Amino acid sequence: TETQINESGASTIGQALVYSPGVFANPSGGNDSTRYDFHSLRGQSYNGALLLDGMRATFGVGNLSLPQFDPFNLERIEVIRGPSSGLYGQGLPGGIVNAVTKRPTGEAHRELSVSLGSYDRREVAFDLGDSSGNGMIDFRLAGLVRSADNAIDHVSEERRAIAPTLRWHLSDRTTLTVFSSYQEDPEGGYYNALPPDGVLTALPDGRFIPRDFYVGDPNFDRFERQQIVLGYSINHEFGNGWQLRQELRSIDSQADVQALTTTALVPPSELARSALFGDSHTDALLVDTAINGVVATGSATHRLLLGFDYMKSTIDQQLGLDLLSVPPIDIWNPAYGGAFVSPDSPTTASIWSDTLDEATQLGVYAQDQIVLNRVILTLNARYDSAETDSARTSALFGGDTSGASDHPDDAFSGRAALLYQFDEDFVGYASYASAFLPQTGLDAQGDGFVPLEAGQWELGVKYAPADRSLWVSAAVFDISQKNVLTPYPNPDSVCIGLAGPGPCRVQTGEQRTRGLELEAKGQLTENTYLHTSVTVLDAEITQSNGPDLEQRPVNIPDTTASIWLGHTLNTAVNVGLGARHVGDLYADPANTIKVPSHSLIDAAVSYDFSRHIPGDAKAAVTLRATNLGDRRFVSCSALTYCNYGEGRKLSAELSFAW
Repeated sequence: TETQINESGASTIGQALVYSPGVFANPSGGNDSTRYDFHSLRGQSYNGALLLDGMRATFGVGNLSLPQFDPFNLERIEVIRGPSSGLYGQGLPGGIVNAVTKRPTGEAHRELSVSLGSYDRREVAFDLGDSSGNGMIDFRLAGLVRSADNAIDHVSEERRAIAPTLRWHLSDRTTLTVFSSYQEDPEGGYYNALPPDGVLTALPDGRFIPRDFYVGDPNFDRFERQQIVLGYSINHEFGNGWQLRQELRSIDSQADVQALTTTALVPPSELARSALFGDSHTDALLVDTAINGVVATGSATHRLLLGFDYMKSTIDQQLGLDLLSVPPIDIWNPAYGGAFVSPDSPTTASIWSDTLDEATQLGVYAQDQIVLNRVILTLNARYDSAETDSARTSALFGGDTSGASDHPDDAFSGRAALLYQFDEDFVGYASYASAFLPQTGLDAQGDGFVPLEAGQWELGVKYAPADRSLWVSAAVFDISQKNVLTPYPNPDSVCIGLAGPGPCRVQTGEQRTRGLELEAKGQLTENTYLHTSVTVLDAEITQSNGPDLEQRPVNIPDTTASIWLGHTLNTAVNVGLGARHVGDLYADPANTIKVPSHSLIDAAVSYDFSRHIPGDAKAAVTLRATNLGDRRFVSCSALTYCNYGEGRKLSAELSFAW
């Protein structure tokens, strides 16, 4: 919720989700988590998949211009666990995250906050809303300015964002909302990696790479992103419980990137490096139209939903990588300020790719939720027709190649769930749901890949006593996937993907994930709040041509757990203390490089001094600490992509509302 987002002080969606069950947030570390929001749900390989107000908001894999949405401009963040293709279309079977933006409420409110924190963090944010005198027009305007350094030397981040929204009451039954947002990131923070040597294991001299070590060069480090969102939402009430809604949104995001990245340790204390150039542009248009209402048939009630949606997205990306001319850097005596040639063309890059992916998708969906006494049966189904047109040109050490494909896909997906209410406090349920996900790239014959397909069985119970503000749930699930990409039998083959040339793959892989989720949240007493959860996973690659056969997928922890305890000392002082745990995981497909587990402590305290201010104005000061013990920990999302997690961070915020 908005309150929880504000209490956490999160500046990314990933940071806001660290206490959510079933979610492994910021899986690539911590210091590099400010640029994109990656996450995994229920043990499924993470990516940047995200919904914005129930519609897809991110596109492509390896897309440098993935948009990012600041939590301050969100009303809440929803985690939809399990396959959701039956309503939302393509997606991974573990679930999806839906970010809900702030909209006008019709009530007057004004909020202003100023915060300072570790690494010279500074932020000013505002949220204003009101209604016209006659109540016909409501507005809301939210925005922020933020800047900060990083635990890594020579790294900074900046953001400027604004989101104006207007809502017209066209009649007693019809409203039209026009929304927009603009976000500019002149500096994208840290987004790099270190090898496991020197991070997971000691260097030959017995030392570890310092936590603040910067592998790049200030003269060749740039990330600039601009993104614009425009759209409208119209709602009409027919009466008798029936409603029509339509939402249209366009997203335009572009990013310019250059950086030096590490490739390997050169003993005893140097890191080999390469130069990266990227110019990426994503634009998308989406529209979703649906009608929903209630129909009674005898003693049963049907809550019906019918709709269709359309999406068109384009990713235009140039990517260059120079593997030969960048000198290594000495860990203990780094030299910065060098002159580097950008690999921004086939003549200056060892590996060059110019890709254009155009994707369209048309979906039709329906749902019937049948309520009969103590039984609720939910059935939904969806049909999607999609097409991806891809054109790629690449240069691999001077050898030019090109390819194009026109790849149509269609898929049926759905969900069936049966819920039984044993009494007013206790329910049990069982469900089956399917999911699909189109996959980019070409095989060795130049043909596009068919969608990944998955299914999930789930059993669970929920307990919510009517006389207490308490919620307890338990669930077990079994997810299976097929058409998973796995290495081509000929290891020397080269195919072209969105990120450039790489090894060829085939779709004979399969994966299975079994899991248990436990969650409890609510008021233990009038003044004490608890939220705790545990997720245990048994994930395995069951069919593969690679070394990952019968191994756990890379960067998937076996256990995640968290607990947050909040207590109100009096009417003015609130304190909170939390702990979160991530179990061990593996950095390589063969499961030979284990990343140790880690547990972190967070804390917060706030003081409401509104009583000292005349009138109805509210004011508070909040102090926050994450990783309070400054625990050193490591995350590795790939064999050559390791990072230190964020150390201790402190912040203080002064907020006013009137």
